[in-house]
Amino acid sequence: MAEGRSRLGRIGPIILALLVGLVLGGVVAGLSGTTGPTAADAVGPDVGEIRVGANTAGPFDKVDGVGVGFAQSEEGAVAAATNLLLTLEQAGTTDRANAIAAYRILAAEGSSDYLAGEMGSAWDALHTTIQANGPIQPTLFLRTVPVGHAVTRYSPERATVEIWTLTLVAAAGMRQPLSTWETATVDVVWENDDWKVWSATSAPGPNPSPSDGIAVTPTELFLNDVETLEGYRYVSD
Repeated sequence: MAEGRSRLGRIGPIILALLVGLVLGGVVAGLSGTTGPTAADAVGPDVGEIRVGANTAGPFDKVDGVGVGFAQSEEGAVAAATNLLLTLEQAGTTDRANAIAAYRILAAEGSSDYLAGEMGSAWDALHTTIQANGPIQPTLFLRTVPVGHAVTRYSPERATVEIWTLTLVAAAGMRQPLSTWETATVDVVWENDDWKVWSATSAPGPNPSPSDGIAVTPTELFLNDVETLEGYRYVSD
């Protein structure tokens, strides 16, 4: 898929990096006389799950709300890699301890301490910047949608999965909602009878052209429209 990937630590706070680039770059710079949102007040309920066919890939269980338990198969590796992005989309909208805990649950043992530090630093930077920009706005909408994937390496012990995603961000005070296309490359290893994340990188694109002649929905209307909509958590069949 995408070339020229930038390293974000070993697993790197992919979704938080998007938040810093989109929320802080777009919200703080794009506000009309207002200031940044709080990442603690996300719009909408937790995402549900959508499956096609029997669930043979996983996750088969949860630990503190984080999906775990994947089949030792190519499909299971894809599901585990995708689960990383779907879980960490919430990292910017939860408290610090829960964000770090989610990293530890998903990480391989050899990466756990390092990744916890990465998440803590990213979370601190995000919230410090938001708080420094004045009064807190009440709403923040963040959603990452996996569009497609490719398995570039697979063995029963290690796999590399590329996932093309669309991330949507909207917050009270923004002139218009923002979106970004990214390709994440996630390495997973088979450890303790489960796929665990060893590393991840991300790069922009590929980027489709915007629809010609279709006006962007104003942020206030966008937030009103999505407030009652539940997201999907995609799991390979």
